[in-house]
This record gives sequence, structure tokens and C-alpha cells, in this order.
Amino acid sequence: MNRFDLRRLREQHQARHAESSSKRPAAPTPAAAPERVAPRAVGRPTILFLDDEDRILNALAALFRYKYQVFTATTGAQALAILRQCHVHVVVSDQRMPGMTGVEFLRQAKAASPRTVRILLTGFSDLSAIIDSVNDGEVYRFLNKPWGNQEIQAVIADALAIGLALEAGTPVADTGAELVREAPAAAPNDSRPAVLMLHDDRETFERIRPLLDPKHTLVHARTVDECLEALQTKTVAVVVSDLQVGRRDTSELLKVLKQEHPQILTIVLAESADADHVVELINQAKIFRYILAPFKPQKLKFFIDSALAQFHRYRAAPALLGDQRTDVAAAKATSGTAALIRNRLRALRVLFAPRVAAGR
Repeated sequence: MNRFDLRRLREQHQARHAESSSKRPAAPTPAAAPERVAPRAVGRPTILFLDDEDRILNALAALFRYKYQVFTATTGAQALAILRQCHVHVVVSDQRMPGMTGVEFLRQAKAASPRTVRILLTGFSDLSAIIDSVNDGEVYRFLNKPWGNQEIQAVIADALAIGLALEAGTPVADTGAELVREAPAAAPNDSRPAVLMLHDDRETFERIRPLLDPKHTLVHARTVDECLEALQTKTVAVVVSDLQVGRRDTSELLKVLKQEHPQILTIVLAESADADHVVELINQAKIFRYILAPFKPQKLKFFIDSALAQFHRYRAAPALLGDQRTDVAAAKATSGTAALIRNRLRALRVLFAPRVAAGR
């Protein structure tokens, strides 16, 4: 091939490239607010803020636009259109909005972009919305209005690190426990993932046992000590826990369990709920689901089955464990009780330690 032929091929390639570029769709922009989308910056982490108040969006954009690529939307429909057109690492949604609540938006956002980290922002202590945010939207964190700039910057930086790792499919470095990188070679007594129920009511346990698949062991612990003993002898995938067992608050156990063993999913059963306490459990214990009594056994069965499926996804793709990271600042503030629980739980690491590759 002579120089003329090479030059002609190069010119044809450039012409085709120019033609395809002219047909390429423009960067996603909310229809009602085209000015909201900042110019695309290659390689910058991407955040989407959804709020029906312009002043809130302007404040958030001003806080983050110099470091990150920022999209804003005033309606759930606009925000979903953005999620479907480009990859967003973190989405932050208000709860109370006309047309579509934040929880409903996050539910749809999870389906549209499952590897986008989801955060709910609200100025109201709406208990039902908070519970729905974890049960339906699977939020990563819950933030209150008015926010502190340092707090929201730290939370979003943490969420972006997870979003970037999820996009790349790589494990996230954790400040606490080591993340599971591979399924354990063997458990001491039973290699099948078990469901552990921490509840001092035997009747509740008996209501649940017939509903589960027989291939999964269901273990009953009536005290925190029995729970810790079971965790040391079983490969536990799911913990179903009351918040009060034998007059003892189990919140510390659930927080430390998630910090040390993020692959274990927690479902909370409770007689009552306090909005601030539920937010604390979302942020610091990464509870998988929250159920208020009286509950329907079939609903709990559905949540347990979902948790087991998620456990197996974590085993198959350890990078997904990034979204199980807890509030780092809260993890450092350890009480005496939490320290004792942590020491016992760290003995479990031998069950989940990564196997050394052959030949190393």
C-alpha cells in the first residue's frame, strides 16, 4: 500500500469519525432546566442531586461542582432520565417532593442504575419514609437538613469512593475489617450459609422455621452471648434480630458485626421504632431490612430470601461489599461493650480469610 492509499484511508476514517460525532446524542440535561448540568469533565466522579427547591440545588452544586461533575434535577422523572443516559456514581435525593417521593425515586433508581450509591436527604423525621428508604430504596446513608458542610462532604467522598470501585469492579479499601474477597474454604461445623435469629421469644422462632428452605440452617439465639457463640461455629449469612433481647440493647452488636463482617446481612424485628434510632442503624449498622411488629411471616421470609441472595452475590462479586461500609467516624467511637463484642467477632475472620493462591 502506497502513501496515497494510507492518506486516503486516514481521511476516510476521520470523515466517518466526524459524522458519528455529529450524530452522537448530547450530554443528558433535565428538560426543564438545561442550565443545571455542568460541562462534562472526563474522569471526574459524578453526582446527581434531586430536590424540588432551587436554593437547595444551588447550594449543593456550589459545594461540590469544583471537585466533581454535578448534575441537578427538580423532579424524579428528570433524575431518572439522567441515570438512564449516563453513569452516575452517587445520587442524593430529597424525600418530600411533589409527584414522586424520594423513596419512590430511589426504588426506581436502584433498578435503573444498581451500582449508583444512593443517599436520602430530608428535613423531616418521617418514620415510615425512613423505614421504606432501607426496605425499598436500599439507601447507603441518610442525611438530615440542614446539613453540615463537613459532614456531607465526608459522606459523599466516601460514597464516591464506593461508586468508583463498583464501576471498576474492584474491592474497596476498608478502614475497619477486611472485606470478603473469596468464599471460605470450609466452616468449622457447617459450610451451608445459616440464618441466625436473635430473639428471646421461642414462638417467633417457631413461626419462622417452617417458612425457610430446608437447605439453610436456622439457628436460634436467645442472648447476645449465644449469638456470638453461634457466629463462631456457623457460616452465618443473615442475622434476624430483635432490638431488645433479655433487656439488653442489641444495637452495639449489630453495628460492630457490620464493621467487622460486612458480608453478613441484618434484618431488624422491632416492637416499636424511633426515627433517629432507625437512621442510626441505617448509617452505622447498615441494616438490610427493618420490620415492625406485628409482622406477616411471609414478608419476613421474602426479606430473608432476598438477604440470602445478596449474600451469595457478595461471595461471587466481593467488590459489591463496598456499599456495606459503615459510618467511619462512628466506628471509631467505640464503647467498652462494643470493644468486647469486637474482640469476639474478630475471631470469625479465620472463617472468611482469603485463600492464598496456589504457588504463592
